[in-house]
Amino acid sequence: MSEAYVLLNVNYKKQNAIIDQVKKLSTVKIVKSVYGIYDLLIIFESDNLQVIKAEIDENLHTIDGIENLTTLISVD
Repeated sequence: MSEAYVLLNVNYKKQNAIIDQVKKLSTVKIVKSVYGIYDLLIIFESDNLQVIKAEIDENLHTIDGIENLTTLISVD
């Protein structure tokens, strides 16, 4: 099983809408609000890492209100 962790900085006024949209993505396992330099933590999970990559590149990047994202790919 492949996993990716994505840390987001978002526009505070759009945070709830962003969470709702992110939860609809097929490979999203967990969405958490966090305190610190990032606003949201998303955990993606799939048997195919390319599916996760495509979801991040094609869908996550199109969500309005995301100001910055950092992607961490888990390797076993």
